[in-house]
Amino acid sequence: MRWDQLAEKKWIIGVSGGPDSMVLLDLCRRHQVAVVCAHVNYHHRPTADRDQQLVEDYCHTHAIPFSSRSPIQEASGNFQAWARDVRYAFFAELAKAEGAAGVLIAHHLDDFLETALLQQESGRQSEVLGIREEGRVMGVQVVRPLLNRTKQQLQDYCDRHHIPYGIDESNLSDDYRRNQLRHHQLAELSEAQKRSAVQKLKRRNRNRQKRRDAVKAKLNPANQIISQEIFLTLNEAEQRIFLRMWMQEQGASVPSEAFLIELTKALKQKQGNFNLTFSKDRRFQLAYGFFSLDFTEEVSYCYVLDKIELFATPYFKVAMQGETTEAVTLAEEDFPITIRSPQPQDAIQLRFGKKRLNRWFIDRKIPPDQRRSWPVVVNRRGEIVLVPKIGCNVAHYSNNPTCFVIK
Repeated sequence: MRWDQLAEKKWIIGVSGGPDSMVLLDLCRRHQVAVVCAHVNYHHRPTADRDQQLVEDYCHTHAIPFSSRSPIQEASGNFQAWARDVRYAFFAELAKAEGAAGVLIAHHLDDFLETALLQQESGRQSEVLGIREEGRVMGVQVVRPLLNRTKQQLQDYCDRHHIPYGIDESNLSDDYRRNQLRHHQLAELSEAQKRSAVQKLKRRNRNRQKRRDAVKAKLNPANQIISQEIFLTLNEAEQRIFLRMWMQEQGASVPSEAFLIELTKALKQKQGNFNLTFSKDRRFQLAYGFFSLDFTEEVSYCYVLDKIELFATPYFKVAMQGETTEAVTLAEEDFPITIRSPQPQDAIQLRFGKKRLNRWFIDRKIPPDQRRSWPVVVNRRGEIVLVPKIGCNVAHYSNNPTCFVIK
């Protein structure tokens, strides 16, 4: 995305205080891109407060809005994975609050190569080799304007324009595999060699995208419930491509290629129902000729909307298109509406009778393990106005629905 295109909208910009993100912040200022600077201080290293202060000072000098967060990791585990989740959750929250188009991140060409090398080492089939120039994380658009610049170019920019920055001392050690690749493999490559390697990876990405597009034309990975019969019309390679896209779309971590091969073999048997747990919180379920992903633990959620908002969660999404049994017509007096998980006494009045929700689930052959996370739409008076795949109540049906809630 060009700078003039970025300047048409407002953005959140993630700034750590390192040279890469400080270059991005300075370039946004020079190109008159409206940004809100977002900084996360994990207090995980001695220089963390120094970095926050230099970012704050830069923003104060140039009248750039600044917002920060200081999270605390309450449980032991992978710090880097936790930090990334916290960081992007903060960016997403801030983007919504500020009405921003998305988030700008300072990943560069060396980051692209490091990520591709880590992907290849892991043996997992990634949807994209390296890093996307544009994508979505936690439902928010993410743009990386510096992906074609090397780390050295960004360092040179800081020196040339006297941009303040801090060095993260954790990047200097070989404690992390990414640092080892950076210090020992990428450091040996010239800029020309790096750019050549990136171009080869991008060509592979374009070929992969063509294959994904061909699969999407046959079967939509955005659907949460998939017909086994239609899935089996794909060839073996297409089946694995579809499963990877579909699992990512549902917010699940994608298992290994070996797991996907075994899963496609099981689906070819065409007989019976089965559950298959593949991560600590998600499982694959086949029932009545349809398969889906479910949560392994009890699920309870509640979303309150003052107006119609188009968004997606791990349990449902709100959209402007869908099936008839996912449609509902809402009036002003229905708001705020609540979209929540089912409760024991839930019942809904359809055109052909009123029944408890559990009875409808049985009648519509909705698998038992999916029922606990099934969305229920309730208006301000406490009336259930829609249960996707079952229908809306008689008072909220029309030929011109206001939205669709899709499971």
